[in-house]
Amino acid sequence: MNLKPLLIISAIVLAIPNFIPRDINEQLPYNQAERYHPVLAEINSIDKLEKYVDDEAAIKKIDIHSPQYPLLLAYFISCRFYHGFSHWKLSENWIAAVGEKVTGIGLSCKVKPDDIMKHPDAACSQQALVMMEILKRKKIDYRKVGFPHHYALEVKVQDRWYYFDPNMEPKMNLTQRIHENWNGDNDLLKQYYDSAKHHNLSYQFGDKQKAAFGTINEIPAQRLKLFQDTTSILSKIAWCFPLIFLFAAKRSRQTKAITSPRKPFFFKGIKPVFSAG
Repeated sequence: MNLKPLLIISAIVLAIPNFIPRDINEQLPYNQAERYHPVLAEINSIDKLEKYVDDEAAIKKIDIHSPQYPLLLAYFISCRFYHGFSHWKLSENWIAAVGEKVTGIGLSCKVKPDDIMKHPDAACSQQALVMMEILKRKKIDYRKVGFPHHYALEVKVQDRWYYFDPNMEPKMNLTQRIHENWNGDNDLLKQYYDSAKHHNLSYQFGDKQKAAFGTINEIPAQRLKLFQDTTSILSKIAWCFPLIFLFAAKRSRQTKAITSPRKPFFFKGIKPVFSAG
């Protein structure tokens, strides 16, 4: 069986997705209800976001180590993104993109904060990751807050934990955000969310359930990050493997042809010149 055409076709098929700048996974449109300002799209990196928030904090005379700073940070993140999922496109990482399409698992949801900043939309966990990155730079303690179908965070300032959710934008003052005033009780948080915007609060927070708190200053989604880093490289070079196999098979045949012993050949009916006896 001649594998050459099959291997060449395989190489072409594996190369094509790298030229398709398309997100094949679900994209949610802006619902026109969230606090979202498209003009902030020019803030497309963590460095720019940090500078923007720091400049605003300086103008408003907000101390970085006061609870007003994470409040300001959460506000600007909520203005920068609307709710959705920022994914890898086929041309960026087609293995992750196709993997999510096939399995339904968020394999192509971006987890590096700088990658998320390239998009107008970000999910609850992605907006929290962006906020965590700024807090990490400022050496401000944080921890994730997990709900049945939602993700937020708490920030430790002046020996108190404060609750923040830039994605779903609860209307809470600083006193209400203090951990002791809701104490991990999901039902107590629901009153701060606009039910006109969020119709599934029982689905997202559960009923009579407690929040799950992460390790302080944990860097989330490390395994997914490793998967995406690996598949990003593989997506770019996968087309080479069939050609390498084809080249290796060809070299193997050539080597075998050169090294295999040949039987002596004499014309029929003619005896060899040198014969024994």
